[in-house]
Amino acid sequence: MKFKLFIIFLLLSNTIAFTQVPEENLSFTYGEFRIGYGISSFGEGLKEKYDAGNFSTSGGFLASVAAYHKFKKLNYFIIGVKYKSLGAFPSKGDNGQELFFNFWGAAFSVKYFPLDKNARKGLFIQSDFFFITQFTQKYRTVSNLEYNHQFAIGRGLVVGLGYDIPLKAKRSMITLGVEFEYDSRTGEVTGIGKKAFASSNFGFMAGIKF
Repeated sequence: MKFKLFIIFLLLSNTIAFTQVPEENLSFTYGEFRIGYGISSFGEGLKEKYDAGNFSTSGGFLASVAAYHKFKKLNYFIIGVKYKSLGAFPSKGDNGQELFFNFWGAAFSVKYFPLDKNARKGLFIQSDFFFITQFTQKYRTVSNLEYNHQFAIGRGLVVGLGYDIPLKAKRSMITLGVEFEYDSRTGEVTGIGKKAFASSNFGFMAGIKF
């Protein structure tokens, strides 16, 4: 009888030990899709013409898609890859001019969840390194049917703050965030050659993790 009780005790102990594996040792992967609105500011190579044409605020529709992975022994952090783009609304300037400033980029992304070892929900701090980012800038004077087009390619950095809210379906969450992006790019300008361009974007984004 004692032997049987001892065997039952061992089985229960192993079962309890198995079910109590710390959640922070879990590993998982999820996708993320977000949309939002961003306002662009221009620096070297862009600000001059923007100011000279007295253009209105430049901004547009933001969208990003990403995939993240939580490694077993890396608590509080998730690491992933991301694609992000902005489709600009026309910015109005003097003499019937319009400016469109669009961009896209591919990045490595890291999120840090200071209050959650599992890196699943709650407050997070985000950093993205865009190893490739390209802008396309278009000017047009509608009355004269004049068009000007240029592009440049380079790198960028994002810092952001956000919050993930669980839904009833455990694997899905609403994700909210604000982020600031700074980009430095180089383009070929007719009659000048290579020229540096700098821009930044402040945006609000909301989406779903799945």
